[in-house]
Amino acid sequence: MTRQQLHIALRTALLSRDVRQIRILLATYGLPAFSGAVADCSPRTAADALSLLSSDDRHAVLCHLPRAMCEQLRPLGIALPPAKPMRHLSWSLLAWRDTSAHVRS
Repeated sequence: MTRQQLHIALRTALLSRDVRQIRILLATYGLPAFSGAVADCSPRTAADALSLLSSDDRHAVLCHLPRAMCEQLRPLGIALPPAKPMRHLSWSLLAWRDTSAHVRS
């Protein structure tokens, strides 16, 4: 199935509100192809398609969408969850150095 055919199949499933068919399309054609079909949709249609997916599938598709599409989806309530904060190393660990090399010389 070409990208355009997948896009048409996705829109058909959305028009009939067939959640099962949308999930089957994702499972059958894979994340990159499905994300490409979603990216070809208008932001409102893409938000509708993503809202019918499970949270894990929605997150995976959002990670494969172009940044511009993700920015257009943000006002519609579809966004990636905020990144978890990185744990910072303490200064004592950063200042630590291997002194055994200096002792041997």
